Amino acid sequence: MLTVPFPVWLITLAQALGMLSAPMVIFVGGFLGVAFAPSADLATLPVAALVVGGAVFSMPAAMIMKRIGRRKGFVYATLMAILGSILAIYSVRSENFFGLCISIFILGGHMAFVQQFRFAAIEWVSPDKVAMTASVVMLGGLLAAWLGPEIAMIGKDLFQHTFSGSFVLLALCHVALLVLLSVTPFADVKPAAQSFEASRSWQTLLLQPGMTAAIVTSAVAFGVMSLIMTATPVNMSEVQSYPLEDTKTVIQSHIMAMFLPSLFAPILFRLFKLLTMLLAGIIVMTAAISIAILDQSYWGYWAALVCLGVGWNFMFVSGTTLLSQQYSQQESFSAQALNDACVFSTQAIMALCAGWMVFSFGWYALNLLAIPLLLLALLALARWYLFEQENKKAV
Repeated sequence: MLTVPFPVWLITLAQALGMLSAPMVIFVGGFLGVAFAPSADLATLPVAALVVGGAVFSMPAAMIMKRIGRRKGFVYATLMAILGSILAIYSVRSENFFGLCISIFILGGHMAFVQQFRFAAIEWVSPDKVAMTASVVMLGGLLAAWLGPEIAMIGKDLFQHTFSGSFVLLALCHVALLVLLSVTPFADVKPAAQSFEASRSWQTLLLQPGMTAAIVTSAVAFGVMSLIMTATPVNMSEVQSYPLEDTKTVIQSHIMAMFLPSLFAPILFRLFKLLTMLLAGIIVMTAAISIAILDQSYWGYWAALVCLGVGWNFMFVSGTTLLSQQYSQQESFSAQALNDACVFSTQAIMALCAGWMVFSFGWYALNLLAIPLLLLALLALARWYLFEQENKKAV
């Protein structure tokens, strides 16, 4: 892990600062939603707004960076995040529910750019180090997972209006990110002078079984994770009346579990094939759903959400690695934009469904909805595997 270039470590730190919005909003969004929303069904809308913002900006983020470069793209997006944080402060102080949703939507747009950090990092390394580098960058999420809820709790009572101070601290963290971006080097990615093939259309890229498998597995990982994670704070605190501290610990543990496996990823990727890691992710996510259905005690929630985080990590890191093997250098921004648009659109749909599902149909039905998504991922992997086997026979 120490063999990755130094800029990758700076990008990892930038990833940590950039990702703070997600765990903080996931933790406080549901509570603010319950306090300000005109109806209970809309309680998870602020959290969903974060995901929808990421989905809407996912494709523009890649295209903007292709046009103006990584550094400028990240800087402009961070300025947008500061604006979103300031608007959130005002919205909380004025108890403006829809203003809060708009501000978090803007923060979600910034998160779409933050997702590009992993691509910026792998541009520094050779293809054989992509999996390890992607895992290193994911460690930034581990730091964000711990800091996000802590910032929320530290800022909770700083001012008269509950949680307004949390967004003040978030804005200061984004200012720190601006400073870091000014000294972080980014690789100069240009189309190869001599290319063996012209850039392919999105339709042609999607017809590749490997590309389809990479996008579907990442989309399912985010979709299942978002569905269950978004509903958990509301179901724990509002439906089953668990203390706020218990809910915080469960969400904090979940987000840390999303990124902690990255510490061991270099060993895992040396020992196991990509297909094995992807299947392991599906199995662990299935275990998470089973625990969530069978046990709604504190430790049941904790175990389910930790398994959910680990399964997400296996599927997402492996999916990112598989994706990087499916396109040529001049296709990178287009392929990455297509991937992120599909992934975060799925996440947005699931986040929007979460509040409605948990209040209308209950916790059991919500978890059962995740099973068809995992089956879809299995089908995509089976198609890719059979295609690879046919290619080996042809050779």
